[in-house]
Amino acid sequence: MDNIYQPPSADLLPRERASNTFFVTATGKLYLLYFFTLGFYSIYWAYKHWDRQRASMLPKKISPAARSIFHIFFIHSLCRLIQGQLLAKGLGEWKYSAIAWAYIVLVFVGNGLSRVESFGNPLMDIVLLAATTLVTAWPLATIQHQANLASGDSAGEENNRLSLANWLCMLPGILLWLFIAIAMFL
Repeated sequence: MDNIYQPPSADLLPRERASNTFFVTATGKLYLLYFFTLGFYSIYWAYKHWDRQRASMLPKKISPAARSIFHIFFIHSLCRLIQGQLLAKGLGEWKYSAIAWAYIVLVFVGNGLSRVESFGNPLMDIVLLAATTLVTAWPLATIQHQANLASGDSAGEENNRLSLANWLCMLPGILLWLFIAIAMFL
């Protein structure tokens, strides 16, 4: 029979988060998908990160879909979680604020440049579009590298191959870039 005078016991110490609490992917794959989806990959990327956080943030309920659609408002929160995991594993402190702000600013700059009618030279327009897309992916790749470190897979080996779904998502962007290249020579 149980001792009725024994106080209830509860595990009050914070548990270390699981090692795979963040979405792991290779940064090269991130660049490729970001470029050929013209930046739409960032929504999926943010969704996967917040979906992995859902269980570890209980009892607080989060909506990964909302946090991914409005990911520029939640990028600092995600970086803070990554930094916490890096500190918990003894991997050092990561100053994330500048990289998160760089991503937000680059998203707005890229959106602003996409609304400019033309710079007069079609080749310059295309180069600027490609450069803006790749430069905007740089902060995400930096954040992803830190998330990979926090998950114990610094190179993103767990998710470094392109799947059929990846190719299907990139297909419209590949076709668009192909049509742009053909139009340049006609």
